[in-house]
Amino acid sequence: MGVGTRFRYDGETVEVIEVAITATGNEVVLKDHHGRLMRLAVKELLLSDRAQVIPDSPGPSSDDDEELAGVVLARLSPELREASLGRAAHIREVLTGYRSGSAEIAEKGERRTETAVRA
Repeated sequence: MGVGTRFRYDGETVEVIEVAITATGNEVVLKDHHGRLMRLAVKELLLSDRAQVIPDSPGPSSDDDEELAGVVLARLSPELREASLGRAAHIREVLTGYRSGSAEIAEKGERRTETAVRA
């Protein structure tokens, strides 16, 4: 989300025209089609039932019928989530030699070339 992002907020189409970092958190300034301005906390905009992002390109959307992976993973119990994260790290390690999937954020002694799949 940034300048130019459009939302439906309380039935009105609004556009983010400014993003501000304040002592109390991130805020955005919105402009409606009448030119009226309002300032909202980003948290309110992203978590409120009163707001919905208007996508400007194809792809996943908040009103999709299908559940996105992040939504499904967020609903898992802590034990299942940890197991899933462990499996994902193992797959990344098999493919790259790093549990993180990248040398840039590898843990000390993590690179194991004998396990990495060679392209």
